[in-house]
Amino acid sequence: MDKQQLTRLVDLLRRSGSDLCDVEVKAAAGGLPKALRDTLSAFSNDRGGTVILGLEEGNEFRPANGFDAAKTSSALASTCNDELQPPVRTEIEIVEFEDALVVVAEISELDPRFKPCFVAARGEYNGSFTRGGDGDRRLTDFEIHLLHTNRGQPNDDRQPVAAATLADLDAAETQVLVTRVRQRQPRAFANLDESQILRRLNVVAEDEEGIVRPTLGGLLALGTYPQQFFPQLNATLVAYPGKSAADVPANGPRFLDNRSFDGPIPVIVDEVVTAVLRNTSVRSFVDGNGRTDVYDYPAEVVREAVANALLHRDYSTYSRGTPVQITLYADRLVIANPGGLFGAVTEDDLGGEGVTSSRNPVLAKLLQDIRLPETGRMACENRASGIPTMLRELRRAGSPPPEFHNRITRFKVVLPRHALLDDATTAWIVSLGQSGLTTSQHLALAEMRTGRTVTNGTMRNLGLEAHRATSELSDLVNRGVAVRIGERRHARYVLAPEADDPTPSRADGTPEELVWRTLADGTELSRRDIEQRTGLSYMKVLRALKALEDSGRVTPTAPGRSPLRRYRRNGPGLW
Repeated sequence: MDKQQLTRLVDLLRRSGSDLCDVEVKAAAGGLPKALRDTLSAFSNDRGGTVILGLEEGNEFRPANGFDAAKTSSALASTCNDELQPPVRTEIEIVEFEDALVVVAEISELDPRFKPCFVAARGEYNGSFTRGGDGDRRLTDFEIHLLHTNRGQPNDDRQPVAAATLADLDAAETQVLVTRVRQRQPRAFANLDESQILRRLNVVAEDEEGIVRPTLGGLLALGTYPQQFFPQLNATLVAYPGKSAADVPANGPRFLDNRSFDGPIPVIVDEVVTAVLRNTSVRSFVDGNGRTDVYDYPAEVVREAVANALLHRDYSTYSRGTPVQITLYADRLVIANPGGLFGAVTEDDLGGEGVTSSRNPVLAKLLQDIRLPETGRMACENRASGIPTMLRELRRAGSPPPEFHNRITRFKVVLPRHALLDDATTAWIVSLGQSGLTTSQHLALAEMRTGRTVTNGTMRNLGLEAHRATSELSDLVNRGVAVRIGERRHARYVLAPEADDPTPSRADGTPEELVWRTLADGTELSRRDIEQRTGLSYMKVLRALKALEDSGRVTPTAPGRSPLRRYRRNGPGLW
């Protein structure tokens, strides 16, 4: 990281008022803090991050008095190599900043095959950490268990289910499967009877007493009612009227819908899609080809997201009490499943060509030969096509790409409801005065305007190949409308300060005054609500709220990283 990039990163820290999730700042004036070992472990077990030593967070991230960069750099290198297992490999640099020297280390995510990284003196179960907000949290035994299973191939889906019998399989669907595989793969199945085929497909297996029983994968794919044995291996849907579970109108309903979906996976997928579409708005267009209904969320996108969640979730005994959870808010659809990404796949890989790694191979193999009851399509293609299909359909609908949130114990897909390029955003991009921007660059700028950072992975989710993603983001930097923070895998892009809000100053007051007046009626509003009502950019609203909070004129209702955080005015008063 060079001097210019460090300056930009510190500017971002100052604007946010605290550490970022993937940035840890320590003064380290009295030597290397012991707690830094926890952070090195956490970054290695998470998505990586940046450590900056020699700045004081409590003093607006200014250089710390008495900091010895050379000594600290050497101590950090020794800690990375000697006090963590496996050793943390990182590039440590001494960078000039505001007439002082600071130490910067960019920590890469550890290969999943070697996780967890832990503080050697405390052992694996007491010394393994992950990132939570802008702090470090010790991994639970369950999280460490999942990291261990990620090193090999789990076999939960091929295990026989105690107490289940062949009568618990749907006879008609089982016969369809047998007929299909005989036709598609005659060399492997043509000369086998049904019982032999079911064994070969791992639909059934012998238990310890030699009794043939359905496997977990067989039951989930072909069972008449798998929830008889595993009540929570299903899906749930909750539809809220507002943008959070707590955002309930006075005297209004707490839920717009609240239900669970049982049965085998193909049935669950179809029923969830129907329920989601029923709970969202639809616009109708009439052209020469007749009437077309357009839903907030394309049916194909919902279908792929739900099927992926049910297929790739963790089915170990630790997770069998947790369903796949679908939550519908006023502004987004969230699909969450237990168990993070499996194998060597990372968030940045998602949507790439041929990217796949199956936690449940028996289930994946079965679902590619079983049709969904409503559409007649295969429940799963098992060709790494699910997320690319989602991205393609979202682009076609003019919707922003999904957000992927991967944690060790949980994977979440967030589908925003709003159009990314609305009229206000389009007008803002025009005001930048940049001609010749591609559609992907328009979308990247729109993402940055909301306050989110953009990475190569973001651009790939917009349909670009890796080399073109880098080229288009670099072009935005060269044009002066974006800045890059970090190098190589750690590179992320944010709006350049001069592009934050190029529109002239408003005649009706400063950003602080606009925000203050917006909160005048006593309503508690989120940051995004305030952006929409004032027309101010993300950064201007953030700075205004911080100034108002520091002066005691505005109070937040929840911690900084809580999705429930709202702001309220303290007293009526005049500006």
